[in-house]
Amino acid sequence: MKIKKLLLIIILLFASSNLLSRSVFRLRSPLEPSITARWQGDNLGHTLVHSHLQEGPYFNLFDQNYFFSHLLPSGSISFRNNPDKTVTGKQLSLLVEELLQEVEQKKTHYRHFTILKRRDFNTHDQTGLIIAKFNDYPFVLKIFIETPKSFVEPLSKGFETTGLFLLGGGITRHLSGFTRIKNLERLQKKVQTDPYWSKIVEFPRKWYWLPQNPRWMEITGKNMGPEKERTTTIPAIYGLICDYIQVERMYSLLNHEDRKIAMQLSNFLEQQIDPHINNYAVEKETKKIVPIDTEHFPTMVGYDVPPPCNNYVQWYCQLGFKMIMDTMTRSKAHRRMIQARQNWPMGKFD
Repeated sequence: MKIKKLLLIIILLFASSNLLSRSVFRLRSPLEPSITARWQGDNLGHTLVHSHLQEGPYFNLFDQNYFFSHLLPSGSISFRNNPDKTVTGKQLSLLVEELLQEVEQKKTHYRHFTILKRRDFNTHDQTGLIIAKFNDYPFVLKIFIETPKSFVEPLSKGFETTGLFLLGGGITRHLSGFTRIKNLERLQKKVQTDPYWSKIVEFPRKWYWLPQNPRWMEITGKNMGPEKERTTTIPAIYGLICDYIQVERMYSLLNHEDRKIAMQLSNFLEQQIDPHINNYAVEKETKKIVPIDTEHFPTMVGYDVPPPCNNYVQWYCQLGFKMIMDTMTRSKAHRRMIQARQNWPMGKFD
């Protein structure tokens, strides 16, 4: 993970000289892509204008019908490795609603949850991503929170978020969360049909979650894709609830066998999830390999078709080279061609 962060920081430092070299006196082109976010029904909006914005992340990822058909059920849900024990989805939802109230009150410790990750959460405006485990049940919550203002400020959220934004056509964690379950279902089908991987790989179950009274953001994009202007709505707050995996150990770059198996699995899955070795763990009870994160990797980094990799050095170099090419070598004509395209990696699977 340290290598990945170091590489990303170095690339961004090089890229920043190119990105920030524009004269403040030069007028922006009326053809420059932009997004405007506002609360649904409001007139006041917040706008981001940026040459890397593309149609795909904003208008091709959130499928409302699919989202609602994969919401957490209100009825009984069995535990992953103890099917005799259950909890209702309604009870889990009540606990998440209480967590949201604690977040709004700017509390840092939560009554029914243990924080696993809050690095991507802005405590000042209470937006971003929180990952937490239910204290009394074997489930994990990933809750995504944005406002129209924070939604159009992705470049203020750190090196990693900025890097993904530049690589993925404006992708953000809030948007990429919409790929997790659809991609999970595709990967499960692929693994289940393989005689080798089906015996040693499993995936956690996942469901979407919405608050009882959700607020919706209206997103309007201009100069993105074949249409001059396009509008959609997405939930400002939503969650993912998934099985908690009791990890025996995480895969490590220092272990040759781990690197070999992780890369073989990544290539079998056509790198449709993050190949980074920290994404793979051995489950304590089943001893099986469990990919932790199922975000659609090509969408995250803007690959139409991810190149095959033989090892992690090659993988890091390919990703670094793509970052340099995307941020420092695009001509104006090439940028216009990219922003006008309708094709997007996730669309190839629909």
